Amino acid sequence: MSGYDASESSAGGMGAPSSATPERTKVAVLGAGAFGTAMAVVAARNSHNVSIYARKAEVCAKINSEHKNPNAKTFEAFELSPLIVATDSVEEACKGATIILHCLPAQTTPEFIQDNLAFISPDAVFCWTSKGLYLKKQCLLSEAIQESFGRPQPLSILSGPSFAKQILEGHPTAVVVASRLLYNAVTVQRALSGISFRIYTSQDLIGVELGGALKNPLAIGAGLIEGKGMGINTMAFFLTRACRELQQLCVAMGGRAETINGLSGIGDLMLTAFGDLSRNRTCGIRIAKGDKLEDILADNTVEGVPTAEVAMHFAKRCGLEKDLPLFAMAAGILNGTVKPEEAQNLLMSRPLSMEMKLT
Repeated sequence: MSGYDASESSAGGMGAPSSATPERTKVAVLGAGAFGTAMAVVAARNSHNVSIYARKAEVCAKINSEHKNPNAKTFEAFELSPLIVATDSVEEACKGATIILHCLPAQTTPEFIQDNLAFISPDAVFCWTSKGLYLKKQCLLSEAIQESFGRPQPLSILSGPSFAKQILEGHPTAVVVASRLLYNAVTVQRALSGISFRIYTSQDLIGVELGGALKNPLAIGAGLIEGKGMGINTMAFFLTRACRELQQLCVAMGGRAETINGLSGIGDLMLTAFGDLSRNRTCGIRIAKGDKLEDILADNTVEGVPTAEVAMHFAKRCGLEKDLPLFAMAAGILNGTVKPEEAQNLLMSRPLSMEMKLT
C-alpha cells in the first residue's frame, strides 16, 4: 500500500488545508500506535516536521529507514512521509514542538505527563486524543491532566468520529478540538485541517471530553444488542435513548447539550456503535457470544470498560443514577452484577414514563 504522495504536501493536494496553507512548524506525536500514526500522517500532509515517539527502538528504526510502522499492525504496509521521524526519546520528540499530540491510552496519561513534564514546553499546545475518564481518581481526564502538569499549560482535546485506518486512507473525516481558550483550539485546527481532515473548534472542553468518553460503554451496549441477534427496532430504540442519557449526564457535569448533538457526541456514538473497527462494539458482541471479559481485554484496550464505572460514579454524584438505565445496564454487565440475558427484562419492565420530562 502506498501512502505518501509528495503532491499531498502542496496547496491543492489531498492534505492541503481547506482555507489557507498553515505555517510550517514542528508537531510532536506521543504514541506510535494506530491513532498516533494517523495523526502523524495528518500533520505531515500539511508539510509540518513531525517527530513521533515510540517506546521500542526497533519500531523507530523501521519508521526512519523504511517509512513503515510495524507497531500499527492493521496498516503496517502504509508508506509514511519522510517528514515523519521516529524517536524513542520523549525529550527529543518534544524539543521545539509547538503542538504536542498525545495519543496514548487515557489511564496511563497522567503518570506519563508527570514522568516527562521536564520535556514538555510550557508554551506548547498539549492536545490529547484518548477518549476515557480517569479510573484511578474517578474524575475527568482533563482534571487529572491539569493536576499532573501542576502549572499553566495550553490544553486541548481532539475528539470525534475518526477511525485511524480511514484517516490514513484519506476518507473525508471531521472532528472537533476543544479548549477553554479558543485560540489554543484554533492553533490545532489551522495546523492540521486539510481536504481530507476537517477540524471544528469548541470551547466546551467538558462536553467534548464527556461525549468522546461516555459513548464508549454505550457502544458496548450496542455491540451486545448486535451480538444477541436483535433487530433494528432494538438498536434504534437503544441508540436514541443512549443519546438522551449521554446528553443528560453531560449537561449535569457542566457540558453543553449542543455539543452532544455534534461530532464528539452523537457522531462518535454512531461510529463506535456501527463501525467494524470499533473495539467497544466488538467487546459487546463477544460478551453476547459468551466470551469472558478478561480474555477480551487481553486482546485489546477497550476504554468503555473502565469508563462505565466512572460514568456511574458521576451519575450518582449528580443524582441521576435512576435516570440513566442504559449506562447502569452496561456498567452492571461489565462488573458482573447483571447477566446479559437479564438486560431485556430489566430495561423493558421499568415503570412507564414520558419520553421527555417537562422542565
